[in-house]
Amino acid sequence: MLNATDAIGRRFGAAAAGYERDAVLQRLVASELAARIRRDCPCPPGRILEIGCGTGLLTRALRDAFPDALIVAADLSPAMLGACRRALPDDRNLLLVADDGQRPAFAGGFDLVCSSLALQWFADPLAACARLAALLRPGGALHVATVLRGSLGRWDAAHRAEAVESRLPVFADASGDGGLLAWDEQMVGIPYASGLAFLRGLRGIGADLGRTDRRPLGAGTLRRVLRRFEQDGAVADYRIGYGRYRRPARRGVFVTGTDTEIGKTFVSACLVRAWNAEYWKPVQTGLDSDPGDTATVRKLSRCPADRTHPPALELLAPLSPEDAAAREGATFDPAALVLPSGNGVLVVEGAGGALVPLNGTVLTTALIAGLALPVVLVARSTLGTINHTLLSLEALRARGIPVLGVILNGPPSPGNRAAIERHGRVRVLAELPWVNDPGPEAVERCAGLIPDAATLLD
Repeated sequence: MLNATDAIGRRFGAAAAGYERDAVLQRLVASELAARIRRDCPCPPGRILEIGCGTGLLTRALRDAFPDALIVAADLSPAMLGACRRALPDDRNLLLVADDGQRPAFAGGFDLVCSSLALQWFADPLAACARLAALLRPGGALHVATVLRGSLGRWDAAHRAEAVESRLPVFADASGDGGLLAWDEQMVGIPYASGLAFLRGLRGIGADLGRTDRRPLGAGTLRRVLRRFEQDGAVADYRIGYGRYRRPARRGVFVTGTDTEIGKTFVSACLVRAWNAEYWKPVQTGLDSDPGDTATVRKLSRCPADRTHPPALELLAPLSPEDAAAREGATFDPAALVLPSGNGVLVVEGAGGALVPLNGTVLTTALIAGLALPVVLVARSTLGTINHTLLSLEALRARGIPVLGVILNGPPSPGNRAAIERHGRVRVLAELPWVNDPGPEAVERCAGLIPDAATLLD
């Protein structure tokens, strides 16, 4: 007997010849995913791995976007790979490989790993995403599009109205909590002339695999279900998830806060001390009245000078980077910033909160996304922190920025901690006592409250 993976591969392979005639959803999603990849790539990727290439809808869009890239396109079905090759017959930088994307047999080092509408067929999409992310080089990106649970709701409703169950598969939901990727969702409706046309379309692409735990409907029952489905216009409604992840160029975190004077520099010093880490403050303001956070962290954490990196932009006025730069006539391109080289853990401290403007068009979130480091969000433990923290988490996730966790600064507040973890779907990494006059001894004590870097970053 065929296992589930082999059955899927054989079914799609049998549909390869006429696949693109009925692949309306697949064409739309491949086009949207390719556009998202183009917007997200700071520079053209040199090596691309595509999982579940099928007949090459996404492959062709990738080739148009990145004409010089080596594309390794993998699929379970040799027939699908053959169709992909026929679509790109003269592409010498296209390598086609028969491979199971759930457990890819590649060495890694890819600038881009991507997949369009294959993930929903995997037994464990979250685990598969982790394996795919491991194939990225530092700084590389993973982009996937998948059908999410809740799709084909109108089809399911037509079955429920007739007191029967649909045999179409219930898709695994790759966008659940605990995954690496940040997700956007899109609802897509595909109209059909009739319910039978919808079923023929699924059969035409090999996606009509029936659930083995449910018996096929009799002819009369199926006709009643089809009539119910057609009452709503015979529209197949899909919930599409677009997931993205960028592997950090090196191990580290970006420290930002929910407010000013929240204790970011103190927490940064504690992280440097706890992890024996390096420190970098890309943008420093307020130097006309303060020695700067780099000197402060070096003193508080007892960090050697060779483990701190100078700011890329130093400004005198104690204002936002945008206003301070305007006052001093300085120009600044956050997109040009790259992480300092090194092998150890790097703690990067931002200027102010996540949405602080860096220039006339760019917020701090764009800098964080470009550096591709997970965020440690510093928040007060006291009254008002729930709202500020949840808003900051929402702003970060809306931009696809991974959050490692929250550090609460101030008197213990079990209620606030529980609310932040529950509603923010985030881990509180530590609760640090507020220190009015911090010194190296206080940093030493608080560093002991922070989990090991290996526990959090590896």
